[in-house]
Amino acid sequence: MSYTDKTLEWGNARSAMTLFFITVASLIFFGGIGLTFVNATYGIASPEGMRWFQFSVSLGLFLMPPLIFAQIVASNPSRFLNLVFLPSYGSATHSRKNAEKLPPASHTYAALALACIGAFFAIDLLAQFNQYIVPDTEYFQGLKDQEALVTDSLKTLLQDTSLIALLANAVVMVLVPAFGEEFFFRGVLQKLFQRSIGVRGAVLASAACFALAHQQPLSFIPLLFMGILLGYTKYWTGSLWAPILLHSINNGFALLSSYAAGGELQTESTMALGWSMVGIVPLVIGILWLRNIRRKHTAWMHQ
Repeated sequence: MSYTDKTLEWGNARSAMTLFFITVASLIFFGGIGLTFVNATYGIASPEGMRWFQFSVSLGLFLMPPLIFAQIVASNPSRFLNLVFLPSYGSATHSRKNAEKLPPASHTYAALALACIGAFFAIDLLAQFNQYIVPDTEYFQGLKDQEALVTDSLKTLLQDTSLIALLANAVVMVLVPAFGEEFFFRGVLQKLFQRSIGVRGAVLASAACFALAHQQPLSFIPLLFMGILLGYTKYWTGSLWAPILLHSINNGFALLSSYAAGGELQTESTMALGWSMVGIVPLVIGILWLRNIRRKHTAWMHQ
């Protein structure tokens, strides 16, 4: 059976509307179930209640809609979402007659590791920059209050430092967001954007949606950077598993850092500016390496 993708026939407008209605219905269904369950058991203000409610909202808003959408529009949902084994580079098979020998798979993983390590430093540097550029005005104070609500919710989830709570938070704050947000923003949105505004526009547009969805306006610049890096990582490797892996590691590092600090959420940088700048070196090396690997792999297609 040949592969079919209905979004190619529907166009972006119909595809976007279909995704929108699926997302609304999914959020109402799973969010409603979660809210009913929480109110009947723990209470919405308790850490357990907040954890279950966040899980149900993440499930309904990010994880299920792209899975349902891919199931509807494609004969092979995994292929539609680019859930292909690393390294893939988004092109034809490796074996080609008289082709240049490609770098081994270990090079791809090494480049991803460097990009991931460097991203920690870059995010820290951008967070420091964010603090300097925010003016002390009434409008930005309102944004700070809005972001404080999100921060307070996260702090509530981190109050319990037991092993059971750590495992539960790993699911709610690491795995579900990493899989759900990557399925939604890089798996579906970036693919749809790319057909109308190209790779660069699609990466930027999906990254902006990713940053806005976090409801942390004063952290918009670091979130936008992370979205761009995840978007290009998916494009360079051709596999959604690459940004899922990087996203999981980033969220997991933040979670473990908070537990190492006794359950305190790390909202401000504790790294010296010089170290943050030096740490960008592995990021640049990793990015250039990934780009070069993909270029070598796909060069023959344009000859």
